[in-house]
Amino acid sequence: MQNLLSVFVNVLPAIVVFGILIIVHEWGHFIACRLRGVKVEKFSIGFGPELFGWRSRETHFVVSAFPLGGFVKPAGEDTLSVGAEGAKPGDFLAASVGSRMMIVIAGVIMNFFLAFVIFSVVYMIGRPLPGTVIGGFIQGYPAEASGLETKDKILKVDGTPVFTWKDVLETLDRSRGESLSIEVSRGGKVVSFSLSPKIEETRDIFGKKVTLKRVGITPDPEVVVSERYGFFQSIARGGEAVLFHTTLTYKAIYYICARQLSPKNLMGPLGIIQVSGQAAKAGVASLLLLTAILSVSLAVINLFPIPALDGGHLVFLLIEALFRKPVPAPIQEKVTNAGFFALMGLMVLVFYNDIVNLQILDKLKNLLHISGS
Repeated sequence: MQNLLSVFVNVLPAIVVFGILIIVHEWGHFIACRLRGVKVEKFSIGFGPELFGWRSRETHFVVSAFPLGGFVKPAGEDTLSVGAEGAKPGDFLAASVGSRMMIVIAGVIMNFFLAFVIFSVVYMIGRPLPGTVIGGFIQGYPAEASGLETKDKILKVDGTPVFTWKDVLETLDRSRGESLSIEVSRGGKVVSFSLSPKIEETRDIFGKKVTLKRVGITPDPEVVVSERYGFFQSIARGGEAVLFHTTLTYKAIYYICARQLSPKNLMGPLGIIQVSGQAAKAGVASLLLLTAILSVSLAVINLFPIPALDGGHLVFLLIEALFRKPVPAPIQEKVTNAGFFALMGLMVLVFYNDIVNLQILDKLKNLLHISGS
């Protein structure tokens, strides 16, 4: 029973996160259709069998069984749906190329906008970060025998004030010379220590070699500080965060394609469920940050020029705008089908990664064993 409850606690935040991302993305397509005079026949959250739904004007809104995506179905979106009489007012194909581009790209824009809003709000309410209180020492590093103690609060590193653990690490890496000073608060007194950091060569998340300076201290997990900014600065930082995570996502994709980063690093729905549960336990701000990061990833992935995605549809429309005529329907269908199978192959890969990385099979065996005993 306890294991089942733990699964539910992890799954519920993921459902909320997936739901928000899907609704916002599809709502972008829906609003763009309305703005450009295109009727929407169906607005679905999820795929598969319909759980429930309702009708408003010409649109049938539904919630389906599998919440791993969604879709908006405009009226007359292909040659088969318009029939021999051709597109009529209100059909997707009757809209101008520019209007159709706007409809196709609107979901991506909404995901970027959602991420921007969330990042900005989190900076306004306060982003949780580890504080500067020492929680422990790593054996064999300089700090272990330096005189520093657990519960010491680091005030300055090499004369530079620090307020978060991130500040500590960044200031350590920027330090010059063979030794540096660390100023701490202990029992109401300020005490200084001199250390010679150990220089290490390691690899970043993309497998690139980087040089880091480390003294062997770890933060106290119970001490968390809030990184908070004013309204305008939060907005600026929100924009910077969207740009940073967009660039980071494209870099990761490039390194995977260039075989410099293992595809095993790709996370699927099962991995997101686990991370969502962990973020929810860490607090609302952490869950909001995860939602913003996933929203950026969803926007970036949807821009890929794969026919089954928004980016693929955009490519077809750009070709139509350039040559003044649409790509023939049979060619679009074949390319779209190829793109769909490519996406299914990617889904199989990320599910496999999740099963291996999260040891899903072992956990299921244990859960079934406990439930049956």
